[in-house]
This record gives sequence, structure tokens and C-alpha cells, in this order.
Amino acid sequence: MKNISLIAILFLSMLNNTLLSQIDFGIKLGVHSFELSDPTDIIFPNNEGSIKFSDAKLGFQGGIYTKINFAGFFLEPRLMLHSTNVEYIINDSDDQIIDVIKEESFTNLDIPLLVGFKVLFLDAMLGPVAHLNLDHASDLFDFDGYDERFKTATYGWRAGLGFTLGNVNLGLEYEGNFSEFGDHVTVGGEDFNFSESPKRLIFNVGIKLF
Repeated sequence: MKNISLIAILFLSMLNNTLLSQIDFGIKLGVHSFELSDPTDIIFPNNEGSIKFSDAKLGFQGGIYTKINFAGFFLEPRLMLHSTNVEYIINDSDDQIIDVIKEESFTNLDIPLLVGFKVLFLDAMLGPVAHLNLDHASDLFDFDGYDERFKTATYGWRAGLGFTLGNVNLGLEYEGNFSEFGDHVTVGGEDFNFSESPKRLIFNVGIKLF
């Protein structure tokens, strides 16, 4: 009986070590672009001005990941904080045209769930991503009638390639979104958006901790 118990303990220990060897845990840091290819201007009610998307600064992100390897595939869930800063041109016109640059910033928690496999020496991955808005700040509140109504969560997808060297992973990913950018904007009680889904190009550096 003691021998059976000892064998069972050894087997479970080996099984546990095998499972742990298939799971990586680490941190990821990166930068990302933000792009709207052909946004439509938001026209204020009664044609009293407009908001035009102008530009977006390079954003930063960081967080943790787990990579679970099985049967030639892997599952990689992540928790990533990312920041984005965008610029708008405001035309607040009565009898004359006055263009003003205003900024808006967002801090989101991204939750990608990527499925991937090896292609030669590269990791190819694809999967959905959820964005949870944690904080934002906007200069647009300077204008009368402006308000915001952020959704609790928005959703998109990612596809990318990665390269691993030792405990370091380099990844380049493309992200598309299912929601329209600017759909948080309300002017004079009327809802607006820029009729364009935002896209991001993301460069990550991952460091495996164990």
C-alpha cells in the first residue's frame, strides 16, 4: 500500500512538473500607433461648429501575460494597460472661423485572448480583445453642450507574429475594432461618432519570468 501511495505521489509530481513546463508567465511592454484612415467630421447641431480628428500620439502599454502550450498550439491571455492621446481641430464658429487644437487622453485595460501556433521560427496568433475604459481626460469640455458617454467595454480583434529568443519575445500585432471611434461624444444632447473604427499597430517586448 505504501508503495502504491509513493508511486501515485511521484506520478502526480511528474504530471504537475510537466504541466508547469507548458505554462509561461511574464511581462509585456510596448508602444502602439492609433489610426483613423478616413474619419468623418462631427458637425455641431445647427451647424455651429465641428470637431475634426487631427492626429494621435504614440501610445504606451504594459502588463502581464500567460502562455499555455499544448499539442503544437498555444493560448495567450493578457492583461495590458494602454494609454492613447489624440488631437482634434475644433471649429467653433459664429461669424468667423476659429480653429483650435484640443487633446483627449484615454487609459484602457486591454484583455486579449490570443490563440497561436508555430510557423517555422515565428509565433502566429489571432484572437479577440476587450477594452475596458478606466480613465479619460478631455479639453473638449471647454465647449458648451459637450458631454461624454463612454461604454463600459468595447471589443475588437488582433493578429500578429512573434519571435522568441531565450526569455525575450518580440511581437508585432495589428488590431481592429468593432466600435466606431468618437461614439462617446455628445453635443447638445445629440450622439455622434467619426464613422470609422480605430486601428492600431502594436510592437511588444515580452520577458518570461518563469
